[in-house]
Amino acid sequence: MKIVSDMLLTAFYTVFVQNLVLSSGFGISEALRVSNKPGTFGKLAAMISGFSVVTSAICALINEIPGSENASYAIRAAVYGIVLTAVYAVVAIIVKIAFGASDKLLSTIGIAALNSLVFAIPHINNSASYTFAGAIGSGIGAGFAFVLAAMLINKGSQLIAENEDIPDVFKGTPAMFFYVALISLAFAGFTDTNIFS
Repeated sequence: MKIVSDMLLTAFYTVFVQNLVLSSGFGISEALRVSNKPGTFGKLAAMISGFSVVTSAICALINEIPGSENASYAIRAAVYGIVLTAVYAVVAIIVKIAFGASDKLLSTIGIAALNSLVFAIPHINNSASYTFAGAIGSGIGAGFAFVLAAMLINKGSQLIAENEDIPDVFKGTPAMFFYVALISLAFAGFTDTNIFS
């Protein structure tokens, strides 16, 4: 029962408190890109969760190896990068051979796997000293955090498009940047980091 509660609490924390997409900017370019296609960001979020969970699980097991706590940040980053690349390669080969996936699907899988959000999860799990269950919860939460960010950006873009009080010079991309910055500032307020230091 403790394992499930650790997993759920960490997932909840990752989505609503430490939303890495909005508070830290990890994966924000993808969230912006797919936010105007609500039918696609759910699929992309599921892939992000999947890659985050598998990568987190493998990296959490690697972190349990005696002596791994003494590894430098550069070595740890290299190991996490190798793990993520290997997971992507295995999934891409399986999907291509077993299901005859199109190049477009393989490209989507690559975007989901090889982005800053998925790469950041094992580092955050290690620095937060999450348990194995917590690392899995963090991976699951990453996908839901992406969905939440994409949904908020989608709703904001609709409201911005309908608002006729916005001066012409700020319409479109500038207004969207202000909107995302304000949401990000709100989520950063939940974290315990000092933004202005």
